[in-house]
Amino acid sequence: MARSAREAMSPVDGIGAGLKGSSHRTGTAPMTREISVDRIKTLLRGLRNSGLCILYHDADLAVRLVENPPPGWPTADVILAEGDVAIFDEKTAARVIETKRDVLTTGKPARLEVARKERNRGGAWYELHIEADLLPPAEGESRDGARGLFVSANDITELKTREETLRSLLFEVNHRSRNLLAIMQSVLGHTARNAETVEELERKFRGRVAALAHSQDLITRSNWQGIRFQRLALNQISGHLGRGIAPPMMVGPDPLVGPNTALHLGLALHELAVNSVTFGAFGRGRGEVVIRTETTGEGQAMCWDEHLNVPREAPPGRGFGQAILGQIVPRALNGSVELEIAEDRVHYRIDWPETVIV
Repeated sequence: MARSAREAMSPVDGIGAGLKGSSHRTGTAPMTREISVDRIKTLLRGLRNSGLCILYHDADLAVRLVENPPPGWPTADVILAEGDVAIFDEKTAARVIETKRDVLTTGKPARLEVARKERNRGGAWYELHIEADLLPPAEGESRDGARGLFVSANDITELKTREETLRSLLFEVNHRSRNLLAIMQSVLGHTARNAETVEELERKFRGRVAALAHSQDLITRSNWQGIRFQRLALNQISGHLGRGIAPPMMVGPDPLVGPNTALHLGLALHELAVNSVTFGAFGRGRGEVVIRTETTGEGQAMCWDEHLNVPREAPPGRGFGQAILGQIVPRALNGSVELEIAEDRVHYRIDWPETVIV
């Protein structure tokens, strides 16, 4: 139940008087004292359900009325006795008092967002609206000063939390977008150096961008909380499997892979799958691919072992993506790599340290 206390000035004598004056300004019938009391009771009953706290200060900034103080605040009696210093810390209270004095002097309303520590939930935020209770102007004058202040306090902790979450998300989007652009720039550079024609450059670059996009889709669907390795691998490989070609066998644990790791591992898997279609088991249909994962003392490891039943005449040259497999990916993951390509097999192993997924 909401708490309230009043001293020296009742709602009828203070706020109620303002309500009576407003009825005359709007041209409605003048209110009697009984009608004012009924309206005040109705308004205060509504306040208790709204979570809005109302305070009234006199011209000396003494608190004369407290209605519906929030549960985390001191009791109304304490606020009446001590004022803002009972509610806020010394620095915040000084800021609030200074603003209230300015409103008394200028008659211009003010709005503040202030924080306070509360026992049950830590930090809380409140929005204060401060408005002068102006005296009727003397004849020939535009304003005759203020006799007090109306202050409303609204709990905006949930709103501030949402704003902070949104700021964090926007920062994260910016950070990850910059990382993705840096990856694409690096991929483009390596692709251009190894492509012999514009058509080859376009084809290979499109494939690598598509691989990044597939991984990014999985990351987005997981709310950037990481994805399972086997899902990532199948997502990258399945599009390269022709009719009748079995997917690779997966052996070992299915670790949770963070967003940055997923982007680069996805790119490595794409390169291995493209090579297999062009020179190896996926293209010939004679051989097998086994993907193994393991947990190491420093983190995780993935191993791609591809065996051909009929050796090819010569292993592929440097242009099939070895720079991405042997340089870009391990460097980005701060890991180590083994890459061996022969006529009858491809062995690729990458180790990367365990990272905190955020």
